[in-house]
Amino acid sequence: MLVLLVKRLAMAVPALFGVSLVSFLLLNVLPGDPLAGVVGPGSTQAERDALAHQLGLDRSLPGQYLVWLKGVFHGDLGFSLPRGRPVAELISTAFPATMILAAAAAVLGLGIGILLGGLAARSARRWPDRVISSGAVLGLSVPNYWASILLIILFSGTLGWFPPSGMHGAAGGFADLVQHLVLPALAASCVTAGLSAKMTRASLLEKLGEDFVQTLRAQGVRNWRILVHVAKNAAPPILAVSGLQIGYLLGGSVLVETIFNWPGLGQLMYHAIAERDLRVVQGSVLVIAVTFVVITLVVDLLQFAFNPRLRRGVRS
Repeated sequence: MLVLLVKRLAMAVPALFGVSLVSFLLLNVLPGDPLAGVVGPGSTQAERDALAHQLGLDRSLPGQYLVWLKGVFHGDLGFSLPRGRPVAELISTAFPATMILAAAAAVLGLGIGILLGGLAARSARRWPDRVISSGAVLGLSVPNYWASILLIILFSGTLGWFPPSGMHGAAGGFADLVQHLVLPALAASCVTAGLSAKMTRASLLEKLGEDFVQTLRAQGVRNWRILVHVAKNAAPPILAVSGLQIGYLLGGSVLVETIFNWPGLGQLMYHAIAERDLRVVQGSVLVIAVTFVVITLVVDLLQFAFNPRLRRGVRS
C-alpha cells in the first residue's frame, strides 16, 4: 500500500502543476480588463498603472505565474481587491459549504444509485430492471441546473416544503441546514445516481455470471454469503466511479450553488469570473483539484484493499 501511495503522489504533482498552469493561462486570455472591477471609470492612467504594479499585472505572463506559484508554496493564494480580503480567507469560508453540499449529494446519489443498481441486477431483464435502467438514463440526461429549477418550482413554489435558496434561515441550527440542503443535494446528485445505478447493475451482473458463483451454489453456500462474495468482487469498479463522481460534484456544482444561492466555492467562482477576480478563480480551481486528487487517492487505496490482483500488480 505504501508503494501505491508513493506512485499516486508522484503522479499527482505534475497533474496539479498542469491544472494550475492551464487555469492561469485560460483566465489571462479571457476578454476584459482585470482592473475594471477595482478602479472607477474616472481613474487616471497613473492610478491604473500603480494598481497594475501593485497586483503584478505589469509583469510578463510567465513572471506573474511564477510569483503566484511561489506564493502558493508559502500558503499565500493572493489578495482579492474587489472583496478586500485574502483569497485563502475567502476560500476557507466557502469551502466547508461546498463540502457539505458535495457530501450530501454523494451520499444521496451513491446510496440511491447502488441500491437501485442492486435491485436491477436481481431482477435482470424483468420490469423492475427496465424501469430502473430507464430512470438511470433519465438521471444521466437531465442537466443539474434544469433539475434545480424544476425542484424549486415543485417543492418550494408549489408545495412549499423546502426553502428555495440559501444555506441557513432565520431559525438556524442543524434542522434548518438540512431543510435548505435537500433541494440542492437532490439536484446535484442526479447524474451520480444514474451513473452509479448503471455501473452497479453491470458490475453485479458480470460477477453473478462467473464460474465461482456457480461453484458456491453447487457447494450449498447460502445466498447471503454468495452475495457477500459477489459484492466484494464487484466493488472495485463501483468504487472507481464513486470517487470520480465525488470529484465531479466538487467542481460541477457551480450552477447548482448559483441557482440555490448556496455560499460555496461554486458561487464564489461564478462571481469572481464575472468580476475578473483572477486570484480567486485560480485559488478555487487549485483547491478543488487538490481535493479531487485526495479523494481519488483514498478511492485507489480502497480498491487496493478490495482487489488482491491490484496488490500483486503493484508488487510486480
